[in-house]
Amino acid sequence: MPPSLKASFVAFVILIAVSTLSSCAAYGVSTDTPLTYAGGTQIYPSTVLSDTSLIAIGDSVTMSVWGYPEFSTRSIVKATGSITAPLLGEVFAAGLTKNEFAKALRERLAEYIPGEIKVSLEVANPVPRITVLGAVSRQGSFPATADLLLLEVISNAGGWTPDSDLRYVKITRQSTREGDRRFIEVDLNMYLEAGNARALPLVHPGDVVIIPRSENFVRGVGEYFRDALLLITIFGLLK
Repeated sequence: MPPSLKASFVAFVILIAVSTLSSCAAYGVSTDTPLTYAGGTQIYPSTVLSDTSLIAIGDSVTMSVWGYPEFSTRSIVKATGSITAPLLGEVFAAGLTKNEFAKALRERLAEYIPGEIKVSLEVANPVPRITVLGAVSRQGSFPATADLLLLEVISNAGGWTPDSDLRYVKITRQSTREGDRRFIEVDLNMYLEAGNARALPLVHPGDVVIIPRSENFVRGVGEYFRDALLLITIFGLLK
């Protein structure tokens, strides 16, 4: 890393550290509550909807029918507004309250189940996440319910690596805010060297940030393995 870039980065470490405590509230977790892992997969918090809240696209619906486990399922409300339930197929859910949706399910289940039908529903709205991919220490996602500084996002992924090419950082927008560009390319080096990190584009919940690898690094590694393979072949012929 060039000396000027190192100096600029150190100047912003304090900025990131100071903002971390306030950012934790935006992430949906407290500073003393670790995120949970199950089978190596990170579990993110979600908000359970009340009986009167409207079900929306993207919500998670957990359904169980008392005495009939074959109907139990957990499904995401698709862009069409429906979920896929075992045996029932597509059942429309978006725009309904939990009670209204339970009534619609009972009507569909009456085709298969005689008598009283007891349906249990839990509807949750997952907390949005920001995903960081590419040449960072820890690729993955973390929950975020507010806009974040690009440096904060990269810091949450463990920072960049020696082979990161910070000239071509890409942000893919998932939001539909008016005036938003779908793709943004950022020369992070330029902002850091100018000491102007706060002018960087903010990262929205749902966005994907990609840190590419340097072409020179990839080329160098490729040439190393090519030369190593050549030496192995030569020594093999000399045996």
